[in-house]
Amino acid sequence: MRRRHLLDALAAAAAGTVLPGAAWARKPQPAQAEVRRLQAHLRFLADPLLQGREAGTRGFELAARYVASQFAQMGLKPLGEAGGYALPVALKTARLAATTPVLELCRGDACERLAYLDEFATRPDLSTPRSEVQAPLAFVGYGIEAPRFGLDDYAGLDVAGRIVVVLSGRPPQLPTEEGAHFGNGRTKAELAVSRGAVGLISLATPRSEIAAPFHASRQYADSLSMDWRRPDGRGGSEIAGLQAFATVSLQAAPRLMAALAPDFTALVADAEAGRPLPRGALGLSARLVRDSVLSEALSHNVVALIEGRHPRLRHEVLLLTAHLDHLGHKTGPQGEIVYPGAMDNAIGMATLLEATRVLAAGPAPERSILVAALTAEEKGSLGSACLAAHPPLPAETLVADVNIDMPILLHDFREVVALGAEHSSLGQAVAVAARRLGLAVVDDPMPEQSRFTRSDQYSFVRRGIPALILGPGGASFDPREDGNALMRDFRRQRYHQPGDDLAQPFHWRAAQRFAQLHVELLRQLSHEPHRPRWNPGDFFGELYAARR
Repeated sequence: MRRRHLLDALAAAAAGTVLPGAAWARKPQPAQAEVRRLQAHLRFLADPLLQGREAGTRGFELAARYVASQFAQMGLKPLGEAGGYALPVALKTARLAATTPVLELCRGDACERLAYLDEFATRPDLSTPRSEVQAPLAFVGYGIEAPRFGLDDYAGLDVAGRIVVVLSGRPPQLPTEEGAHFGNGRTKAELAVSRGAVGLISLATPRSEIAAPFHASRQYADSLSMDWRRPDGRGGSEIAGLQAFATVSLQAAPRLMAALAPDFTALVADAEAGRPLPRGALGLSARLVRDSVLSEALSHNVVALIEGRHPRLRHEVLLLTAHLDHLGHKTGPQGEIVYPGAMDNAIGMATLLEATRVLAAGPAPERSILVAALTAEEKGSLGSACLAAHPPLPAETLVADVNIDMPILLHDFREVVALGAEHSSLGQAVAVAARRLGLAVVDDPMPEQSRFTRSDQYSFVRRGIPALILGPGGASFDPREDGNALMRDFRRQRYHQPGDDLAQPFHWRAAQRFAQLHVELLRQLSHEPHRPRWNPGDFFGELYAARR
């Protein structure tokens, strides 16, 4: 009788079935992402006791130690200092002094002062306690130079020694992610300085107000500005020669443009339609004065390695990244206000930790995977910029980055948006991974957010490394849910607000699926025979190829 049971069990195993009581015959299955673990990570990281996890604070360091303890529990190889997981990121910090910043518009000796936070906003100067610059203004459209797309806003203009005035954002006709690059304030400032300008003033438009309302500058007026500090003391993201930077509100913008374009509404309409714009001197000079309180701080990236098993491919390293920091806390009329950052980015970090656990549980990947919890994303992607500039492994071994930032997990998504995927071979890997989970890959439903250049993956793109960031699309497995409406509501009501907390209705089936999607993607990338590569003729691949 026992022999018959044994034969039945062997036959069933060969047929791919399992008889009751024959558990020993089951083929071991790879681990899967688990909801309870995601919930546990989120509850700790978004707890108000961490006071919003601002980079350089005790709350952030507690979160960093939590992540390090999870990496140790998983048995990952530490890549930080002194045999640990913490990789220091030295920070320069600055806060606007009690004196109110000044922005004056002068025509000859007659000067008009704009109202701070009603009509203009600025930020501290990280290099000097007192910054004062006065220079003539010149309007340069969007401030974009893009020969591939037939754009050169500086053609025929000499802006040496001037403050350039630009429209916020980019022409709607540009492709989404290339447009995000050209519409980025840093890209515009770097170009302006390369043309000899000493400053940049960005004018709000109706379209820019949708993505980044000017009134939000009030919330950040007393925030700490930061930059990562190089060994020589200079800021790692510093734009040498940029002496002035300010944003002017939609209501005040026409006053700067009056001499060149009396109808500002018509000017913006022409710009968005791609029609020619008047450019050049505005007949005004601007005087910008800022007093800043300078200091220094120390934070950490938390870095670990899942070692690959293939003799050759293990030396090609994939990155899996997410930012650990958020906005911190402040004291208001009602007492302490904490910004828990549950969706941004505690759930993203929970996703990274759970995906890492599953990947580390085996089977071992062919390529190695560098996992990094990053600091100071909210201050300008500083932790990722520092890591990309000074990786703990040889830079040439880093072949791709998969970043996780603020997945808005409120609905049972059946689509995935993969920002950056179409620029490299990462796109095919995403399609394969998504298919395994019954998901469709769709275009970005909110291109106005310019998300591709607004998170840590872009630090690696700027170093010539293919990168992407995944997020849920709007369609849901539940026909009663409108995912796009839920995501828009989060951005409008809770993004960077105290309400981004644990009380939100997280969709845990979606959270588990999102974590598993990253597992499937990293496994796919790990086992592909060829290393990730930019697509032939790709804009970003060509723009940053020299950085490799």
